[in-house]
Amino acid sequence: MGADGRPERRRRRSPGGALLLLWLLAGCHAKRPETIIVISPTGGLEYWESFDHAVQAAAAADGVRTDLAAPQSVTDYEEQAQMLDDAIARHVQGIIVAPSHQLVLTSVLRRASQAHIPVVLIGLPVALPDKDYVAFLDCDQEEEGRLGARRLMALLGGKGEVGVVGVSPTVEGSSLIEKGFAEEIARSPRVKLVSVKYGLSDWARGRQAVLDLVTEHPQIKGIFTTDEFSTNAAARVFEGSGRKRPLLIGVSQEANELEALRRGAIDALVVSDPQELGVRAMQAMHAALARGDAGAYSTELPVHIVDRKTMESDPVMRSVPSAQN
Repeated sequence: MGADGRPERRRRRSPGGALLLLWLLAGCHAKRPETIIVISPTGGLEYWESFDHAVQAAAAADGVRTDLAAPQSVTDYEEQAQMLDDAIARHVQGIIVAPSHQLVLTSVLRRASQAHIPVVLIGLPVALPDKDYVAFLDCDQEEEGRLGARRLMALLGGKGEVGVVGVSPTVEGSSLIEKGFAEEIARSPRVKLVSVKYGLSDWARGRQAVLDLVTEHPQIKGIFTTDEFSTNAAARVFEGSGRKRPLLIGVSQEANELEALRRGAIDALVVSDPQELGVRAMQAMHAALARGDAGAYSTELPVHIVDRKTMESDPVMRSVPSAQN
């Protein structure tokens, strides 16, 4: 009897409702695709787009979903750190990141490790013990600088003033390239490094840095640039100016700079293979997700220097889509 004295009616669950409940429960326990986030140091560059595409293709073959992120500038350290924080809050299954600063990302990467999210580092070591990341892959950035210095010294005949336009003294990747360049130049007693300017990964600032360099050192014979923006700016600043340009060697393989190399506005470019870097990064992440030995995929990929005569035959350039345009 009910509280009102009437016979109590029992509510019957419809078969359809039971089936719906079972379907919802099954859906909750269904295996969802693993998601990794890929964070580059900056967006809008063909090098990192090629890297991202290689990671995506390798991930898709493994049934893994990838989300891409990148700050607007390589000097936006805090924005890159926030992207890592967001990835940790989302509980992604893995993180592939190319840090632009060795120290700024340290604490957030440590939190990723504490959250048991495997991290594959690309391009720049950070101030963390090995246990806090599963693999480290890079290209030899000091060797990029050494290659540029050797070619510049050879073209100069072993004498003359040279300068550098880098990114920023706080961007470790660029600083390592500068270091390799300066150490190699110091081996030649008649080649002098007279100045280092910074373009902050901005075309207009890179252009001004080049102009300041040649104004302050009118006898300068060679310029070495450490990123795509300053390389592009240096190639364009002398075109149509009527003045004889210094020798120019840069670190870049963007389409604009490759075209400038073809037409003789640049004397040589230092290049590496972003697709190989992306494939190997995903191999390391796949091993980590499978609880395998991701560290076995840690490696240092070679860098090359190319000019108009060698760019079409170089093995790295043959794998770069923009080189075929």
